[in-house]
Amino acid sequence: MEIGEESYDVIVVGSGYGGSVVACRLSMAGAKVCLIEKGKQWSAQDFPTNSLSILAATKMEFSKWGFGFGSDKALFQVYEQGDTLCCVACGLGGGSLVNAAVLTATPVRARRNPRWPEEWNNDWESCQATASAMLGSNSIPSEFSSAKVMKQVAEEEIENFRADKIELGINFGQELKHQTKGGQEIGSCVACGNCLSGCPYNAKNSNDKTYITSAIQAGCVVKTECEIIYIIKTDAQGDGEENRCNSIKENRRWKVHFDNLEHVSADFVILSAGVLGTTKILFDSERRGLSLSPMLGYGFSCNGNNVAYVAGSQAPLNAYGLNKRQFTTIPLQDRPGPTITSSYTSSLGFTIQAAVLPTSYPYMLFKGIATYGWPNGCWFLHGLIDKMKHLMGLKASQAMVLNVMGYDSCDGRITFDKETNKIRFTQAHDPLLLRKIQALQSISKKLGGILFMSRYRSTSVHLLGGCNAALDPSNGVCNPKGQVFDMSGDQPAVHKGLYVCDASLIPCSIGINPILTITTASEYISKHLVKEVQNFRNQFRRNEVIMTTRLAEEICDSTMHSEKSVRLQSHSGVQIMKDKENVTFKETLKGFIGGMPCTAYLAVKMNSGCKITFSHPLLKGKVGGYVLFQAISKEPLYIIDGEIDLLALNDRTPYTQYMHYRLILASQSGSRYLMEGKKVMNPYIMATYAWKESRTLHVNFRGLSEKDDNQSKVYGDIEQKVDLRGELHLSVVELLKSLISMRGNRKRRFIYLLLQSLWRTYISQVPREVEPRLTSFDKDTKTYPPSTLHELKTGDGHFISCQQWKSGDVNTWKSEGQRYPILLLNGYSGESFCLPTEPTDLVRTLVEQGYETWSLQSRVHPKHASNNFTIEDIAKFDIPAVITKIQELHGQNTKNSCDSTLCWRLINSYCSIRRLCLCSSYSISLLCQRLHVLQANKISPC
Repeated sequence: MEIGEESYDVIVVGSGYGGSVVACRLSMAGAKVCLIEKGKQWSAQDFPTNSLSILAATKMEFSKWGFGFGSDKALFQVYEQGDTLCCVACGLGGGSLVNAAVLTATPVRARRNPRWPEEWNNDWESCQATASAMLGSNSIPSEFSSAKVMKQVAEEEIENFRADKIELGINFGQELKHQTKGGQEIGSCVACGNCLSGCPYNAKNSNDKTYITSAIQAGCVVKTECEIIYIIKTDAQGDGEENRCNSIKENRRWKVHFDNLEHVSADFVILSAGVLGTTKILFDSERRGLSLSPMLGYGFSCNGNNVAYVAGSQAPLNAYGLNKRQFTTIPLQDRPGPTITSSYTSSLGFTIQAAVLPTSYPYMLFKGIATYGWPNGCWFLHGLIDKMKHLMGLKASQAMVLNVMGYDSCDGRITFDKETNKIRFTQAHDPLLLRKIQALQSISKKLGGILFMSRYRSTSVHLLGGCNAALDPSNGVCNPKGQVFDMSGDQPAVHKGLYVCDASLIPCSIGINPILTITTASEYISKHLVKEVQNFRNQFRRNEVIMTTRLAEEICDSTMHSEKSVRLQSHSGVQIMKDKENVTFKETLKGFIGGMPCTAYLAVKMNSGCKITFSHPLLKGKVGGYVLFQAISKEPLYIIDGEIDLLALNDRTPYTQYMHYRLILASQSGSRYLMEGKKVMNPYIMATYAWKESRTLHVNFRGLSEKDDNQSKVYGDIEQKVDLRGELHLSVVELLKSLISMRGNRKRRFIYLLLQSLWRTYISQVPREVEPRLTSFDKDTKTYPPSTLHELKTGDGHFISCQQWKSGDVNTWKSEGQRYPILLLNGYSGESFCLPTEPTDLVRTLVEQGYETWSLQSRVHPKHASNNFTIEDIAKFDIPAVITKIQELHGQNTKNSCDSTLCWRLINSYCSIRRLCLCSSYSISLLCQRLHVLQANKISPC
């Protein structure tokens, strides 16, 4: 494992109403949990209190205009897509930081929806009660002004409406003002009306004060301001190719990537990044070979959500937030109160709630900029008149926000734009939109105000679906327990250890505020997930203490050979291991592999802490990025694991320097490939070829399969074995770009070390002494195929021997009907075909290609006693003895099918075979088979 690299039992991505619940329950169950949040940790004094600060805390993306502004980690994330405007929150606690904390039970209508998982109903009430208690559900202590007005309007003007019983996850009561819970200060609601911009008085029971606090107390590690891009499935028990750069094998089942180079590992990964965040991670992971249901992105719902603004009313709405200076002049009962204190549901199936606008919200956005006024033509004059009253010190008119929810058709869709690497979505059809607008107009008319309706058909903060829970992958992405379906096999299964637990699981619109519904579903999933994690740990993690001890020993040993220093850095209250001397740069290589064009776009990080070899740590590192090789895949082949060593050596060639690249590539189809490359720098003619050799990468590109020579894991079905060779080149322009892109406080040291190594290779030509255990080639050397030595007695009474190498499948030559045994005849000099120190000798090559190979050690071989013989004796007695042995093992029908290979240096001598005991036609067949094998398999003559 890398120095500073972290590994956990469970990684939870996102800290909303899904992630915080799972992190809490698993931490309390004793699992080693890491909660990763994209946003930062917000405290009461950090929340925006004016229009400028709230704009600074907002990110907006406009698909129509093709641009956006704001930080990716801003508190408010606003996305405009066609006729839809969506807003989500980003921070430790998710949407609980800036919502109205309305807790309402899941309606019966939603639970009777055909899409609703029947399994959830078995334990729903119990999980809902637990979620409500954890969220600190409280009744509203008094009726505030907006609630009184809405009650009167609903009773007089709106038909078939009923009042809803709602509770809030807010603390009421002065006695709580100075209490603390788990280090978090708990305050009491002062009715300021600023819930939607973040409670500045710690009165709201947001996730960071409830579930996350309990998780931290139970040992959960929390990382903020860390965005997860994609996840990679690894081999839990194997020692596949992609673990080769690790000094201790990772036994974790998943790698969770922050970027192309950095990751953390875990056995269980729970995606709880919200509807848009979770689907984006899965789309990005699917591009790297993760097999998912084709229903990913379908079933998207905005919960029938829309927003309107009523202004110019003379009714005592009192629905605008207060700042701290106004508290001294306004008593508690006359303040706006919490954001939402009244809710009314129509028999048609939609709900209208009166809401308070926070003082930090720019109200002009609600007066014509993002809305249109009704009645038409009056809204612009109202804005001017209201502004004049404010400037003259007169009493301004009253205003109020109306929040509308309902049941849409849940037929929206989330897609992934590969060119921009961004999420796109289309809203679901809302059959009740017209009825909602008519109801809002009636309320506005009764209040005597102007209705400012959103310009978008859907303005939503309640996103649902996209990774819908279903019984099978034809209807959803996950099962009711949150397990993600795996479509790689013949029969649908689930990815072991991969879960989704957030609003994206909800398969239908809820019709009301979905907070309690999402939390309840998360409690249900957590209950089953705890059992799964405990069973897995009991079965596979009994040697955890031994592994930890070995890890500590190896890190200490690696530190002794490394100049790399690491430091603990406090980041949002969390300690994170960070590298001190990293150097990063980008590199683009272009050329041809197997005669077909290929381009590699590499992101390189030197001094990444991989296993120490001869080279300086700054000359060894990780590689990320992707490869464009359309002959193999139309989509990019992403590098899921890669390493680079700019000073790789071979103890057999101490004067030669190698630059070694080793990349594991993944296609969207699930197939994986190994791309190995070396830049070979030989000290010939005083660096005449240095410029060319240092920019030329000799590449070997092959597919990884179940029968890979290194016993790597199954990476997907590969119809034909891929084994290609070629060259990639770094142009002068790309070399300059790499130098410009170089970052890191040690880049000068890196350039110096690299130039120093080239000087030693080409100019001073000083050989390097390499310890065998530090040679980077050792890990590339394949185990030589096992063989059997047969002792044979010839017809004239002499004893000879023959060595046999079997292919991976003994019956391959029989089943395919063409790969017959091959007999190799050495020359007088000794062994020329079996060279264990060479990676591509003839015996190894033939065995890898499925041929059973025999090598004759005739009476001329050094291991046999010296005696008098002629070359004709070998042809007359030795060769027939071997062929007879092959016939004994494979049957008499192989007599005319046995391929024999002759050493080219002795072909003229062996042609005398025609004159001896073997028939002429058979002897000619031996020679012809030699030529056929050489041509078919492209094996150079010895």
